[in-house]
Amino acid sequence: KELAEVKRHPTVEDNVIIYARTTILGGKTVIGKNSIIGGSVFLTKSVAPSSHVFNTHQLRIEVKDEVFD
Repeated sequence: KELAEVKRHPTVEDNVIIYARTTILGGKTVIGKNSIIGGSVFLTKSVAPSSHVFNTHQLRIEVKDEVFD
C-alpha cells in the first residue's frame, strides 16, 4: 500500500507507434510525441519526441564450403 501513490506506468505521448513484442517499463519513462518504437524493443529510458527506436539484433547466417564425394 505504500507504493499506491507512486506512478508505475510509462507515459506515451500523442501520435506514437509501438510495434509488437515491445516492453516499456518505468513510471518516469516518457515516450515523446511522434515517435516510433520498433518490434521486440525493451525500453526503460525516456525517448525524445520524433525518435525512432529499433532492435539492433541481427540474424547472421554463415555457409561453410563443404565438399561431397
